[in-house]
Amino acid sequence: MNLAEMSWVRAEKALAGTDLALVPVGAVEVYGPHLPQGSDGFAAQEIARRLEKRVNAVVTPLVPIGCSQALMSFPGTLTVSSASLKAYLSDVCESLETWGIKRILFLNGHAGNVPAIGEICREFIARGVNCAQVDWWRSVSKAAPDVAETGELAVGHAGEVCTSVLMALRGDLVVADAMVKEMPKRGSIADYPEVMQYHVTYRQITASGVIGDPTTATREKGEAMVAKFLDRLVDFLAEWQ
Repeated sequence: MNLAEMSWVRAEKALAGTDLALVPVGAVEVYGPHLPQGSDGFAAQEIARRLEKRVNAVVTPLVPIGCSQALMSFPGTLTVSSASLKAYLSDVCESLETWGIKRILFLNGHAGNVPAIGEICREFIARGVNCAQVDWWRSVSKAAPDVAETGELAVGHAGEVCTSVLMALRGDLVVADAMVKEMPKRGSIADYPEVMQYHVTYRQITASGVIGDPTTATREKGEAMVAKFLDRLVDFLAEWQ
């Protein structure tokens, strides 16, 4: 039940029957030569669609552009400030609150959006609206740890996990013959990952935008990871009040 696809009459009925909204949030940024720049959003949107079929919720339209400043060294990347994203999403949440929504789950496809969404969640919890977020890429591989084969870099940018999931969710957008394997270039960023450094551009770390080995990805792996994590989200929502 995506609110943008309903008449107001259908929306009124849907909102009367649930207190839960799913809000997919994405990004438009480099995702290697084989995946679309909107991968984060396409994944979040499809997960919201599939999850809504299993729980009683309304779904908002995708918020497509996030905080991707760190990736602006690649052409085509679009970004908004954390303050702008927070303001926009806060207004969306206020609208949902007006119509009786008391639980909001952000299905967030981009790590750069996490801080802004976290602030929103804390602020709305303080006013009586329960909020949480799923950091999608960091979470989905954990649901099926036996599926990925490439170790720590399995969840690397446009790597095995990302590519497998896109194959499962939006295989029509994956350009299989453009896949390249690339490990991050050595240097202070790679040697000291525990230190957050801001002077090195993403393009200095990877020439292709890939970190990992997408050639090991398969649609079957993606389907297994998605299925298991959807099961976890359904269980969570059954408990989350």
